[in-house]
Amino acid sequence: KVTGNDVHSKADGDTLQEGYNYFADASADAAVTLPASPSAGDVVHVKAGDLTSDAVITISRAGSHLIDGETSIALESPFAAVSLVYVAANAWRIV
Repeated sequence: KVTGNDVHSKADGDTLQEGYNYFADASADAAVTLPASPSAGDVVHVKAGDLTSDAVITISRAGSHLIDGETSIALESPFAAVSLVYVAANAWRIV
């Protein structure tokens, strides 16, 4: 089974998984974490639902990993999306 095609519903406090991660419509902020033990080539897709009341989804690193040099990124627009690939030790890249 190819886990990169799996679909996962996510909410505040969850850990993202390889594959597609989506959020329901939200009016409150949510904070999630990237996987702690990824392998090079793992891809994580994140898709927001309708974000109202200035809600933001914050995606944070696990451990010493960085996301294009940052410790976190945020989805701030309704229905925003981002894809990340783990390229090397401690290095996620936005694609």
